[in-house]
Amino acid sequence: MAFLIGLIYTPVMACDICGLGTSNYNPFLFPHLSKNYISINYLHRLYHIHGDEGINKEYFNTFLVSGQYSVSEKLQLVAMVPYQLNKQQSILGSGSAKGAGDITVLANYKLWSHQGRSNTQSFIVGGGIKLPTGNYVVSKTGTTEEQNFQLSTGSVDYLLNASYRISYRKWIFSAVSSYKYNTQNKDDYRFGDVLTTGATAVYRKELKNFSIAPYVQLMNETQMRDANAHILQNHSGGSALYSGGGIDINTRKIAIGGNCQFAANQNLAKGEIIAKPRFSVHLSFVL
Repeated sequence: MAFLIGLIYTPVMACDICGLGTSNYNPFLFPHLSKNYISINYLHRLYHIHGDEGINKEYFNTFLVSGQYSVSEKLQLVAMVPYQLNKQQSILGSGSAKGAGDITVLANYKLWSHQGRSNTQSFIVGGGIKLPTGNYVVSKTGTTEEQNFQLSTGSVDYLLNASYRISYRKWIFSAVSSYKYNTQNKDDYRFGDVLTTGATAVYRKELKNFSIAPYVQLMNETQMRDANAHILQNHSGGSALYSGGGIDINTRKIAIGGNCQFAANQNLAKGEIIAKPRFSVHLSFVL
């Protein structure tokens, strides 16, 4: 489920590089992700913004309700509904924004699978759409800083994702990738497209009534520069390489887990934005 929280993904806040992507969505990595489920997730992100007045702090807190319905063994439909609690702090004061974010709908298809004597493999492709269901306020200044603190991008955006998984005995290895194509919103602002890639290694231990799966991962997020009325914005774009890991505990009906990542290498907005460690937790119910 860390992958669902972390490709997924599917950015649900205006600052894509500061929020969620869809490349972490890797169905079939954990058992419940291949079934019908509903999940409640909490995600925390913190960024330090270096400006003329000093360091501003921006907190992005997301409560995400997600669900999956398996149309067939190969086809799954996924929906994600976020709620945002965001806060800004600076020497000039503080501000906040809270409310529903943008809803994302995905369809994922198992394109290929192979069952061997000692390993299983699968390759999944998918795509979806992010709808501007959250509150978007027309910018007064048109600055990147103001746009990034919106609850919604205000635009219809499109997503493509792919994942490869191979398991060998108690080990699972996966590689994921996603691309988010953003369109221009009613304010003539277009957030930069986002490319996310990653790899994860999981050790799965089966016990009597449950399983435990610790894992380590690397995730690279790259965002192109934003454009305001077709003019590229200097204080936007960049990339960050995250490393970290987490743990998932599964029973037949319930899954619980947590994930923590830190930016091992980053260059966001030409060094003006510093991503601090981020974490997420989830509770999922298999239907």
